[in-house]
Amino acid sequence: MSAIEEPPSPFDADGRDEAAEAAFLASLPPRLRNVDARQELTREDLPLRGRSMDDPQLSAATQRVWDAEKQEARCLAEKHRALAELYEHDGEYEEVTEVDSVDATRAALALRVTTGAAGWYLRDAYQAVHLFPRCLAALESGVLPSTWFQKMLKSSRSLTDDSRRNLDVAVASWSPDISPERFFTLLKKLIALLEQREERPDPLDGLTRSVELLPSNEPGMGTVQISGPIPDILAQWKQLDESARAVQTAQRTALREGTPIPHDPDGLVLASGKATPLTQLRFALMSSATLDVDGVQIPTERFRLNITVPALTLLGASDEPGSLEGTIPLPPSMARSLAGSTGAWYRVLTDPTSGAFLPLAATRYLPSTAMLEHLRMRNSLCAVPGCTRPTSWASECDHIEECRRGTPDAGALTEIENLHLLCWQHHLDKTAGLLDPTRLPTAVTEPGRTRWVVSRDGDVVTVIDDLDTASLQIAQDLACAWTCFLRGTHAGEPVTVSVPTEPGSAGPEPPGSSSPGQVLPPEQPTEIAEDPPLEYFAWEPPLLRGGHRPPPQEPEKPPEPWGELGPPPF
Repeated sequence: MSAIEEPPSPFDADGRDEAAEAAFLASLPPRLRNVDARQELTREDLPLRGRSMDDPQLSAATQRVWDAEKQEARCLAEKHRALAELYEHDGEYEEVTEVDSVDATRAALALRVTTGAAGWYLRDAYQAVHLFPRCLAALESGVLPSTWFQKMLKSSRSLTDDSRRNLDVAVASWSPDISPERFFTLLKKLIALLEQREERPDPLDGLTRSVELLPSNEPGMGTVQISGPIPDILAQWKQLDESARAVQTAQRTALREGTPIPHDPDGLVLASGKATPLTQLRFALMSSATLDVDGVQIPTERFRLNITVPALTLLGASDEPGSLEGTIPLPPSMARSLAGSTGAWYRVLTDPTSGAFLPLAATRYLPSTAMLEHLRMRNSLCAVPGCTRPTSWASECDHIEECRRGTPDAGALTEIENLHLLCWQHHLDKTAGLLDPTRLPTAVTEPGRTRWVVSRDGDVVTVIDDLDTASLQIAQDLACAWTCFLRGTHAGEPVTVSVPTEPGSAGPEPPGSSSPGQVLPPEQPTEIAEDPPLEYFAWEPPLLRGGHRPPPQEPEKPPEPWGELGPPPF
């Protein structure tokens, strides 16, 4: 394998020589310094040590596994070297994180993972090349197993860069013929020793304070985790708990004396005659608390929290789940409950054959609120491939082809096909020319596609817009219901009952028109029900984007003869 020229590493330390490495090895305990195997492990010894000498097939299979592991180790080393070349700092940005975003996007395309996972791969690869060069060389030659190297990378993430270099020196001196149990045990002890030798700051200064949004195991629920020093957490909890208990006491007093009940906007306490539980009161007080931002202006919400529910699910005619922000599925019962408790509904049109969201007209430079809502339906996450940042929070609307203000007849229009939502980080990358999207032409009823060129190296990937898959399923259900209706009509030889019309009219319309007739079996009395069943209503194909209907299709006709029972369903 040809050697590659490695760029100067920011991790490299000045003045590090063989004498310093020898002094470090001498400072280690003998059990961590002199690590040798009693017997060398070779490919030819596998049948004997694996007790498969009497079975040539097992012996050959064991040796093939040995060869596969050697090849996997070499491939892993080559993968780390290639990823390390992607992790470059060329000085074009003042903040390294912005360059990391483009590097992670480029690596995510090649690895077929998300940008978050690609970031970890990049960091591990860069550290493998520049902090573990000796062990990486052993991995590349097939001497060091791939599992051992990956364990060393993962276990040493808490160490400083100097400690990792010392770890590389020590592990490279160990014999690769030792047992895996002994290797992992010694590795754990060596890392613990290096952690003790590091000059760490005061533990109190290293305590972090954070608030994180975490997923919940219960469907439809979320979790907010607050972490910090114990005195701060206890102080906040004491204040919240005492406030909740005071409100609960006031509610009980109001119930006993018949006075207005505090913190009961829905009237649940008055209706049940019981005070609100403390757990619910803590949540209500915490969610209603105001945030002190010391005069900093908080931007207004551009988007509403969308809970998308298919129309047939609302009617109870389908059990297709709803979705929160287009990514979190909601059970049909919960979706109906949430939709029934709101005072305003917003209709979203989709193409029934492709599930694509139908676009809006372009009228101005700044996108309208309806356009932003449509874009969030089309891309619930950042439009850059592999990015998992939601567009409902820190997103920015961007013109795919630049729209030049103040220049007549220059630039592209502010229309749905020329807009997308990007997270602020990838928006900066696109402005700097590191990301170049192009909207591809598609048919009217097909979902849109965007071709992305990542970095100046020309890595290309095509991304399809999000689809409303519930519309696709509902269209299939409607088509199946219509087919079953036609089969049932043919099976029973039904009688079509005419609907009485006003004098002077042209007469009743046949079934399947805008005023459908009711179909009854011959043995039933010919009277018209006030509310016909849902499956007896005729279905008309929806309008396409141009306002016209698709060409009519012949209804599915079952093969004959069917026998005495007629066609299914019997």
